[in-house]
Amino acid sequence: MIVVYLFFSLHIFHYLCLCKIYANTQMKKILISVIVIVSAIMSLKAQEADTMFPYPNIPDNLTTLEDRSNYLISHFWDRCNMKSAFSAKDKLRQAFIDYINIAPYAHLDTVNASVDDLIEKVKKAEQKNLLPLAQMAQDALFGDSAQFWSDDLYLPFAKAVVDSKKIHKSHKARFQYHVQILTHSKQGAIAYPLEFTDINGQEQSLKDISAPCIVLFFNEVDCDDCMIARARLSVDMNAKQAIQNGKLKIVSINPCEADDEWKENASSYSNQWIKGATPEVDNYFDMRKTPCIYILDKDRTILAKNIDIDTLLNIISRL
Repeated sequence: MIVVYLFFSLHIFHYLCLCKIYANTQMKKILISVIVIVSAIMSLKAQEADTMFPYPNIPDNLTTLEDRSNYLISHFWDRCNMKSAFSAKDKLRQAFIDYINIAPYAHLDTVNASVDDLIEKVKKAEQKNLLPLAQMAQDALFGDSAQFWSDDLYLPFAKAVVDSKKIHKSHKARFQYHVQILTHSKQGAIAYPLEFTDINGQEQSLKDISAPCIVLFFNEVDCDDCMIARARLSVDMNAKQAIQNGKLKIVSINPCEADDEWKENASSYSNQWIKGATPEVDNYFDMRKTPCIYILDKDRTILAKNIDIDTLLNIISRL
């Protein structure tokens, strides 16, 4: 634990300096003070903590943030006894959180290799423990209280449960669902060709919609945040201009039946938008929060997902 906290407190400072974030002298002093204080507090907590196993000691010759992160995440589980680790799930869960928190600073290939290696170690020791491992991954990478959301890091853990013959199908259902929606809707994937009913009662498919930039705007009728986002997007002059110029299409989809109540409500949405409804959204798209906003390119490749309205408007302003 001490290794992890000291590693990041010192090297975040080094990294920020390289990025020239510390241009202001006064701000530099404040941030240095904060880092020193946080480092001291975390070091004391780490000394008090009873970690399950010793974390790796990073060689002194590794000096860059990425190199040190790569080493730490590659060797994190070297001294963990996987045959007994799951008997103390609270300690293991804390170790897993420490492990995941290193991931953003390491090279993606190194992280992926480390995750695959961890899954293989657990599988070899006791395949049934893939289930609690995936539950930890869900909490850390997918759930509401996650350290950060990462579809690419979470999917291998979920798939390991789905593919395991040692885990009962009743325990697989949740992870099967996650694999299904993330396969169709993770960043970099081709968006599922969702079929929906438009406000005129016509059947449409996402595969037939083309524009340099496509905004998939999943929102609910009775959601306050959705109403605010709809209002801001509908009056945004940059969005209006981009639609008129053919650079942008906004597809507003409500996850409900295309009944009269929906049509009445959707009639108040911008006439520049494609407006549709289908209860099938949840089967193919990750909608952990609403409104849920995706950005697609002309080939329907998902460039961004789960962004907020401020981020969306900023992106539209640069079209």
